[in-house]
Amino acid sequence: MARQSVLPLLNRRTARGLAAAVLVPVLTLLAGAALAADEAGEVTLARGLATAHAAGAQARILGGGSRLYVGDVVTTGPRSVALLKLGDGSRITLRPDTSFQVEEYNLSATSPSAVFRLFKGGLRAVTGFMSKRNPNAVRLRTSVATIGIRGTEFDARLCGADCAEEARQRPTPAGRAGFVKGTVIAKAAGGRARAVKTGGPVYSGDSLVTGSNAYTVVLFRDQSRVTVMPNTEFRVDRLIYEESAPEAGEGFFSLVRGGLRAVSGAIGKYRRNAYQMRTAVATIGIRGTGYDLYCVGACVNPDAAATSGDGLYADANSGTIDFDGGNPLSADQPPVFIGSNGMVPVEVANMPVEITVPMPDTIDLPALPPPDPAAANPGDALMVSCYAGNCSVQTDENTVDLEAGGAAKVDLGGGPAEALPEIPAFQAEDPIFNAVDAGGELLQMFETSTATEGEECTE
Repeated sequence: MARQSVLPLLNRRTARGLAAAVLVPVLTLLAGAALAADEAGEVTLARGLATAHAAGAQARILGGGSRLYVGDVVTTGPRSVALLKLGDGSRITLRPDTSFQVEEYNLSATSPSAVFRLFKGGLRAVTGFMSKRNPNAVRLRTSVATIGIRGTEFDARLCGADCAEEARQRPTPAGRAGFVKGTVIAKAAGGRARAVKTGGPVYSGDSLVTGSNAYTVVLFRDQSRVTVMPNTEFRVDRLIYEESAPEAGEGFFSLVRGGLRAVSGAIGKYRRNAYQMRTAVATIGIRGTGYDLYCVGACVNPDAAATSGDGLYADANSGTIDFDGGNPLSADQPPVFIGSNGMVPVEVANMPVEITVPMPDTIDLPALPPPDPAAANPGDALMVSCYAGNCSVQTDENTVDLEAGGAAKVDLGGGPAEALPEIPAFQAEDPIFNAVDAGGELLQMFETSTATEGEECTE
C-alpha cells in the first residue's frame, strides 16, 4: 500500500504514557502560574498537538478538560484541532495550524466583554449569552480587520495557498435558489446549517428545510426546477450535469417530509432513467414531466391496507411519472396514494392539502451565474462567513455588515472589506468543522496513515 504524506497521530495508549512520564511534572510546576490568571473556559476536545502559552510561562499541552485562561495563546499543530468552550457558553473550534488568543474576557454582570485575536489559521465560533445580551461586547481581531460579533455563528480564516487549493476541490453548486420566501435552511451532509438566500448555492448532499410560511424555487444545472413547499425537507442526493455532455447527467433527490412541485430538465430528456425522486414508500421516475408530491405524516402508513391517511400522494401535471419503474401516472389521471413499500397506487379524488405555491416553471428565474472568482480563488485574505445572527467586518477604510448567509473578504496586504455574493463553499463545507460537528468522524479523518514520518500527541 502506498504511504500517504500525512503525519500520523500517536494512539491513545502512547499519549497517556507520554502524559504520565513527561507531562505531569511539567504541568504541576506550571499550574500555579496558570491559576493566577482569570479563567475563561476549558478545552472540551483536542486532537493532535494543541498547546496554550501564557506570557512568562512555558507552553502547556492541552487535552479534554484542560483549563483556558485570559491571555492564553492556543496553538494547534498542522494535523490538530481544538474545541474550546468559554464561560458564557461560546464554542470555538480551531482548525489545524491555528494560533488564537483570549486577549480579554470579562463576565461581569455590569459590563461583560471579550476580545479574541486570530494570528493565523482559522476558526468557527458559535457565540454564547454575552454577545446576545450586549451586541458590542465581543470582538475578534486580526492583522487586517476586527470582526464584531452579535449573537452569531461565523467562520474566520486567514487564507493563503491552502484556501485556494481547498476551493479548487470543492464541488460546483448543483443549482441555486432562484426564489426564496421566508426562512429556508440548507443542511450540508456534514450537518452544518446555513440560511438560503435568493441566488444562493445548493450543493449535492444539501437538505433544504422550509419554515411554516416559507418556500423556495430551486433551479438546477440541467434546468430542472423544484418548488419546495412549506414545512418540507427536500434533499439533493446527487446532481451531475455538464452542458457539453448532457447524456452523462444524473439527478437523484429525496423528499423526506412535506411536499414539492417539480419540472424535469435536460437529464430527464437525455437519460430519464438517471433521474429519480425518492420517498419513504416509492421512487418516482419521469418521462419528461411536471408533478406534485406530498407526504402526510412520516410518508408511511402503518396499515398496509390503508387507502388514505399517512403516506405519499402524487399528481402528474404534464407528461407521465411512474413508481418504482411501473404503475405509470399521466396528467389526465386523478392523483394517487401510496401508503407502504410495494403498494399499487390507489386513485384519490384530490391531493390531501391545497397546494398554493407556484409550479416552478411559472416563475421567471435568473440564469445560473458563473462561479464567483473570489470563492474559486480567495487569494491571501481574511475570509469571514456568517451563518446566523449578524457580524461586521471593520477595517481602517470601511465596515461591511453581514447577515446570516453573508460573507466578506479583506486582503492580507490591507485595504477595504469586500462583501461577497455568497459564502464560499470551502468555508461552508469545511470538512474539519463538519467532522467536529458530526462528532464521530474527526479521529478517523486524522488517523488515515500508518506512516512514521513524524509524531504528534493526542489526548
